[in-house]
Amino acid sequence: MPCTGDVKTSPLLASTAALAVLLSACGSESRPEAPSTTTPAVSTSSANVSSAAAGPTSTAAPTVTVTATPAPPSVTPSATAAPTESAVPVACGNDDLTVAAGPVSEADTLRRVDVTFSNTSSQVCVLVGYPGADLVTAAGGVLVHVARRPANAAPRLELHPGEVATADVQASAIDTATGNPCGRIGTLQVTAPNTTQSHLLAVNLPICDATISSVG
Repeated sequence: MPCTGDVKTSPLLASTAALAVLLSACGSESRPEAPSTTTPAVSTSSANVSSAAAGPTSTAAPTVTVTATPAPPSVTPSATAAPTESAVPVACGNDDLTVAAGPVSEADTLRRVDVTFSNTSSQVCVLVGYPGADLVTAAGGVLVHVARRPANAAPRLELHPGEVATADVQASAIDTATGNPCGRIGTLQVTAPNTTQSHLLAVNLPICDATISSVG
């Protein structure tokens, strides 16, 4: 039974000394014990130590997965893509060229016409030497033959696909030996440098004398 109840309900049965003892006992029994301040501090410190120990352990040594990055593949330039600068262009063939003529121009007794040689192939080719020229009859007989000059007297001309070279053909309307007008007209037939095929052009020139220049 609580001490406070005993003091209030039985004041006549207790003596002064007994009451003092009882109150002292009740005081010591009812006074709560002061809470220990060291234990929570130790617990908190332990928790902090545990937490601090756990923290660095989890972050200081993370599991690192290293994935090797493959080296980029080496690129080897294609041998066919690079231009072959050392390749020497071949001479233009019969099938590489288209031959045509412009209109005839007149200056006194001189008749002149430009002849063009177009590279219609897909590769670079070379014209070396002078073209050939003849003035022929309708039946193909040669009236005037223009002899080809030596190849070493003409420049070496490279023609890229689509490029055009030109030669100049001149003929005289007067016979230089007699001073008389030429009595006949011939049709111009031209052979490109370093080729063998002759091209009959729709050009009529006097047959007294004729020359043809190098291509350029």
